[in-house]
Amino acid sequence: MSTAKKSSLTRRQREIYEFLKDKILNRGYGPTVREIGQQFGIRSPNGVMCHLRALERKGLISRQQNMSRAIQLAESLNSRLSVPVIGTAVSGGPFQPCTADNQFVNFEAAMGEGDGTCIRVESNSYASLNILSGDTLILNQNLPLASGCHVAALDERHSLVICTVSESTGQLTPLLPGAWTPSTRQTLGVITGMIRRFRLPPAPVETPEADQLPESSVASMIQGMQY
Repeated sequence: MSTAKKSSLTRRQREIYEFLKDKILNRGYGPTVREIGQQFGIRSPNGVMCHLRALERKGLISRQQNMSRAIQLAESLNSRLSVPVIGTAVSGGPFQPCTADNQFVNFEAAMGEGDGTCIRVESNSYASLNILSGDTLILNQNLPLASGCHVAALDERHSLVICTVSESTGQLTPLLPGAWTPSTRQTLGVITGMIRRFRLPPAPVETPEADQLPESSVASMIQGMQY
């Protein structure tokens, strides 16, 4: 956040912005209006929206209408989307370290041209497609439905159907056996990538020194050591 933009915020706006930033960067998606209200004790959804509109006017966030959790940070995150390559893994062969210092993989390319969106998967219904619960599918709504590409679409029940575009007919064909064919061709976008977050080790818990513990806790520890 630039100094000029930061100075234009009220204390509550700055707190809400930092809360948004923390959730988007560390959880992967922004909080809902209800979550913001609960965090800061704002009972009215309109009160939360006033703060969000103020942050949007000041150029700190952008919001997509009629989409849940569609809050995005306006500041550039390219540095987080581009990571250095440390080597190449070959099946059955030795790991090949990268000797160049300027080789990077830019995951922003997975978005394609235009605005990208994503879908959070919260079931294992698509496990046969190697899409597991907790995965995030990256979509692009501006790409053409070319043959062979994967497409996220909705069927008549408004359920998600992952399809491929048939090379012969150009029609959407479900990849899961028994899935309904989305005859309405209500597509959400071309699937350009997938993000899978693995379990991370818990942060170490710092144990306070004995002289920093309350007297009651020290007494309990001493009693627990007695036979």
